[in-house]
Order: sequence, then structure tokens, then C-alpha cells
Amino acid sequence: MSFDIPWKAWLDWLLPCYCSSCQQRSVTPEKPLCFQCLSELTATQYSASDQGRLEKIFWGRIHLESARALYPLKPQSVLQHTLHQLKYQHRPRIGYYLGEIAGRSLMRTEQLRGISALIPLPLHPSKKRKRGYNQAERICAGLAAVSGIPVWENLVIRTQFTETQTRKDRGERWDNMSGKFSLIDPEQAIGQHLLLVDDVITTGATLEACGQTLLQIPQTRLSFFSLGYTEST
Repeated sequence: MSFDIPWKAWLDWLLPCYCSSCQQRSVTPEKPLCFQCLSELTATQYSASDQGRLEKIFWGRIHLESARALYPLKPQSVLQHTLHQLKYQHRPRIGYYLGEIAGRSLMRTEQLRGISALIPLPLHPSKKRKRGYNQAERICAGLAAVSGIPVWENLVIRTQFTETQTRKDRGERWDNMSGKFSLIDPEQAIGQHLLLVDDVITTGATLEACGQTLLQIPQTRLSFFSLGYTEST
């Protein structure tokens, strides 16, 4: 009788991996979505013609080159379950994985053409310490691995802690975020095209507030990207 079992099989038995959406035991740490859930997620991806709706929410508020989200964020969807795992269940690998998916998708469009650097929307240091990581930084890391575009994590920082945005309307969210960001060594970004990245766009107030800070840098061009977009915005 042979007991020559591959070490990966032993590891899977000792430390089983589960799909971040359906929780079925069918994935590896490098691929946190099972084939079925990944197929469902891919099937919901926005087409290029859908992006105009997202860009409209920023008209008259901030000057952008473009604004793009990859998926609609719907209740009980694969994306909602997966982002919940990323943000609240200490699974940073999910952010990197989704960033890779996003990178491969964006490489087939014009979205990344001419982008100088990826800017993760910053968390306040106290929130980052509590969570252990910034989910936007993990998404950017995956994007960078596919695209080769550098990530500038410290160009802009969040200087004041803000209460949750969950139950606020657009105006309240803007009031809550305005003036809460600051630039660090902005000379490196003069004349550059920056892609500000977050996990989800709801009203867009947080991205807008951070973006207005980035646009203080002379001759800077700015675009937004998120994995999800709440369509009721």
C-alpha cells in the first residue's frame, strides 16, 4: 500500500480552502472563487457602453478623464459576498485576485492607456491597523501585477478619521470627507495621469474628495476605477 500522497493534498486536508462567495470547499488560496461563482461574476461584467452612467454622477463635480467600474454591486451577489470577505473577514488575498481579474479586463480596453500610476484610496491609519491592510492597496497590487503600472501608496493620505458613510446621502458623505486628505511629495506626480482605485463606488463622494486633493498637483490628469458600482446611485 502506497502512502505517497502529494504534499498539496495533505495541505488541502489540513487547511481546506473555501469559495469566498458560496463557501464550497473547491478552491485554492490563489483562487478564492470557485469556477461556478467566477463564471457568475464574469457574466455580470459591464460593457464599455455602460460606463457613461457612472461618469454622469461626477459631471460638474470633478474633472475626470474617465470613471469605470467592472461590475454592478447587487444584494446577495457573488461580488457582494466576496467584498465582504475581503473587508471584514481578513482575506486580503481576495483583493489581489480581484485586482488581477480587473487588470486582465482593463488591458483589453483603453482604460489603462497612458496611466502613470495606480493610487489606492487611502484608509485612515487607525482603520488600516485594525483591518490589517487597505483593501484598495491589495486591488492595486493585483492590477499592477498584470499591467506593470506602478502603485504609489503614499502620494495621498487620509489625515482625519471619519465615521461610517453607510447611512449618509451624497451631500452628507461629501461633508464627511471634504478636507480629509493630504498630499505627500506631490512633485513626483506633476503632469502625470493617475488612476484612483477603490473597491466600490456608491455616491462617489469619497473618491471625489480624494480626487480633488490629487488635482491640486499641477497638470495632473485623473481617472477613477472601482470593482463595483451601486447602480441606484
